[in-house]
Amino acid sequence: MKTTQKNQKKQPSRAICFFNNKGGVGKTTLVANLAAELSLNHNKKILVIDADPQCNLTQYILSDEDFLTTYGAPDPQTIFSVIHPLSLGKGYKTSLPIQHVENFGFDVIIGDPRLALKEDLLAQDWRDAKAGGIRGIRTTFVFHNIIEQAQDYDYIFFDMGPSLGAINRAILLSVDFFLVPMAIDIFSSWALKNIGEAVKVWEKDLSFGMKNSEDPSELPNVVRKKLQFLGYVTQQHKERRKEGSTRIVEAYEEISKKLPEVVSNQLHYFYPDNLKPHLGEIKHLASLAPKSQTLHQPMINVNAKGSYTVTRAQAREIYKSLAKRFIQNLEIYQVK
Repeated sequence: MKTTQKNQKKQPSRAICFFNNKGGVGKTTLVANLAAELSLNHNKKILVIDADPQCNLTQYILSDEDFLTTYGAPDPQTIFSVIHPLSLGKGYKTSLPIQHVENFGFDVIIGDPRLALKEDLLAQDWRDAKAGGIRGIRTTFVFHNIIEQAQDYDYIFFDMGPSLGAINRAILLSVDFFLVPMAIDIFSSWALKNIGEAVKVWEKDLSFGMKNSEDPSELPNVVRKKLQFLGYVTQQHKERRKEGSTRIVEAYEEISKKLPEVVSNQLHYFYPDNLKPHLGEIKHLASLAPKSQTLHQPMINVNAKGSYTVTRAQAREIYKSLAKRFIQNLEIYQVK
């Protein structure tokens, strides 16, 4: 593990969070492997931020040795290190604890279970932000400050927990885009409505607070932009064998057919008419995912033989296609 050296770059970074209000949809696996595909095979410079207090992404990408060394230190430098100074009244941290993960090809700010302790801080200061309080507004934009310090990256990915709590609210109000990983089930569809309704209310409340701030000259230098939807990825569907072929279980097939309409009804406010929101589908890849996690390697590069040779090839095609559609949708917003 090594600290990275930053390079100059002209285009602004695109900050994207991967979020679904429902857990268990393969979000962390998608973040790690899509970022690896874009970094290793598309020459994109990516910073991944583990903003989930469960730290699943960090455990996935760090080797066992790096993990024990990092968290065995008296004061590990993590996402908590970035937010903690705010609670002490010291303002924004002016440097980021960025590390490089060789196997995955991207940089990371690792996670920290202590981040959950900042949920109350962000929740309390949100009430202040809505009323125009400078402290509350500055706290709400803590993740925006991270993005501003990481402008030499092509993409900044946020891995998040499934809640609509204060931490995730601050992230969603700071990033440019959100991408939704989805299982093909009823609850994933319901979660879309929660996301859309919550973000609309938050954006309205924050705009009101900033317009009615107690001291406009002290506001963070933030150009407020509407959060935009980049697309969704379906995965983890159930299949059954019938007459020599494989097909999705009938009940799940019905949900799958209705999904484009559900996405349009709940999230069309966040994307233009010419966007094709379905980025692709990730099928079950047998034991490749757990093997990838055990080896701390992306699925496209898992160093194992036997049946893994076939599933690794399938993973490469899946993530190659996802990366292509991801870039295409970003380009639609660039044209606008």
